[in-house]
Amino acid sequence: MSAATAEVGSGTIVSLSGASKFYGSFAALKNVSLSLRRGEVHMLLGENGAGKSTLVSLLTGVNKLDEGERSLRGTALPDLSPAQARAAGVNAVLQDFSLAPAMTVAENYGLGREPRRAGLLDHGAIRKAAQVALDRLDLRFSPDTRVETLSRAEQQLLEIARAIDGVPGVLILDEPTAALSHDESERLFEIVLKLRAEGWAILYISHRMEEIRRLGDVVTILRDGRQTGHYRLADVTNEQMIADMVGREMDHFYPDIPHAPGKPMLEVEDLVAGPVRKATLRVCAGEIVGLGGLVGCGKAEVARAIFGLLPMTGGRITVAGQDVASRSPAGLLARGLVYLPQDRRGEALALGRSVAENMQIEVLADPRFTKAGLVRSGRLAQLVDRLMTRLNVTPALPDLPVASLSGGNQQKVVLGRALSRQRKVYIFDEPTAGVDVGARLEFYLQLERLVAEGAAVLLITSDLQELVHLAHRAYVMHEGHVVADLPKAALNEQTVVAHAFGDKSLQGTPQ
Repeated sequence: MSAATAEVGSGTIVSLSGASKFYGSFAALKNVSLSLRRGEVHMLLGENGAGKSTLVSLLTGVNKLDEGERSLRGTALPDLSPAQARAAGVNAVLQDFSLAPAMTVAENYGLGREPRRAGLLDHGAIRKAAQVALDRLDLRFSPDTRVETLSRAEQQLLEIARAIDGVPGVLILDEPTAALSHDESERLFEIVLKLRAEGWAILYISHRMEEIRRLGDVVTILRDGRQTGHYRLADVTNEQMIADMVGREMDHFYPDIPHAPGKPMLEVEDLVAGPVRKATLRVCAGEIVGLGGLVGCGKAEVARAIFGLLPMTGGRITVAGQDVASRSPAGLLARGLVYLPQDRRGEALALGRSVAENMQIEVLADPRFTKAGLVRSGRLAQLVDRLMTRLNVTPALPDLPVASLSGGNQQKVVLGRALSRQRKVYIFDEPTAGVDVGARLEFYLQLERLVAEGAAVLLITSDLQELVHLAHRAYVMHEGHVVADLPKAALNEQTVVAHAFGDKSLQGTPQ
C-alpha cells in the first residue's frame, strides 16, 4: 500500500488532510495527510528533519496550518490554539519535558487547571486529583515529591499522567524510550497498551523497529517533509519502511568494516568504580570493541571511570602503552582519548551556542588557530566547514544555535568536536540513541573511516544488532562484572542476551 490519504471515519479524533507548513520558500511539511483514531497506536517514522516535529506542532495548535485541512472531533479547525487542542484532549509528551523541577508532583499536575475555593487555590483538591492520576497508572511516588528528585522515567510518566486527564483523546509520545532502561520501557509499553484499550488515539514517534512492531497498528512515514508511506503494520516489511524513510534500499545497512588490529591503545585491568567490579578489557588500534549488557549493568560507568568522571577505587588504566595514574578529562584528552557521553544535550553540548562554537571549543588554544593571543577566525571557519561537510550536518549553517538542530544533527556536532583534533581512542556511549536511520548510517560510515585511520574504538551500546554487526570483538557485562569476551565468530544476539541476563549455562565461554 503506497502513501495514502487520511482515512477519516467516526473513530477519528484529529486529522490532517493535505497539510503543508512553510517557512519562507522552505516546505517543512508538504501535502501530508494523517488520521488519529480511537483505540489505535499510530506510529510516525522518519529521519531527523523529516517533518515529524512540524506535524506534531500542527496537531497540537502550536503552528498555523498554511495549506490543507485540520479536523478535531469532526469539526474543521483551520485555526487552532494549544489551549483549544488541550481542551479537546490532544496532548503531547515531548523529549524536553514541560515540568517545573522545583515544584512538587501535585503542583506540576495541577498547573494551568488549579481548582479554587473562595478565590484561593484549593491545595487539598489539587493533591487529591494528583493522587488519583498517579493511582490510575500505578505510579508509586508521592504527590508531595519534588519533581527534581524523580528519575527521568518517573518524570515522563508524570507528564503522561497530566496528559491523559479527562475523556479519552489523543496522546502524542516523542521517542519515549530514548533514555529509559529495559524495565522502564516495559512499564511504558504496558501503559500505552492500557490507554489504547481505553480508547485513546496514540501517535508514537520512534526509530526502533522492535517498538514499532510491538505496539503499532498503522505507520506513517515522512521524508524531507513529504509523506512517503502509510501502511497497516501487518502489511509492510521493515525493509520497505526503511526504504521509504531514507529513499534507498537497505540491503547492506551495516558496513563491513575491515579488522586489522594493531597495538593496544586502551587497556583496563581490574577496574573498580561505582557498580563496576574488576572489569578488564582491551582495545587495539584499528578495531571496534563493543561493550554490551542491560541498562544498569555498569557499562556506562566503565566509560565514565576511564575518562575521570567517576572515582576509581581499584584497577589500572593504560592509554597508548602509558599508565594513567591521575585521571582527568583534560589530561585524557591530551593523551588522545575522547569520550562522547550518551546525554549529548546535558553533557556534551552548549545548547545556547552555535554549531561553530561547539565544534571549535577544543582547538581554541591550538597554535594552528591562535597566534599571539588572537584567534585565527578564518582557519577556524575552514575547520568547521570541513567537519560539517564530512558529517553532513543539516542545515549547513555554522552560526545556527545547536538547540535548534534535530537530535541526529546534534550528535553530528558532538562527533565533529571529537574529530577536530587527532585522537588515538574514541569511546562512544549509546551514540545512536534517539537517532534516525539516516543519521545512523552516516555515523557507521564515520566509524569505518576512523578504524581505517588506525583509531581504537570502544562502542558501548544497548542496540543488539549494532553491537553484533559493528563490533570486531565484544565484552558483555552483568551486574558490574565483565562476564564474556566474545570473538566475532561467537558474537550473536542470543549469546549476548544470555550473558547479559547472567545465564549460567554459557559461563564457560572463554573470558
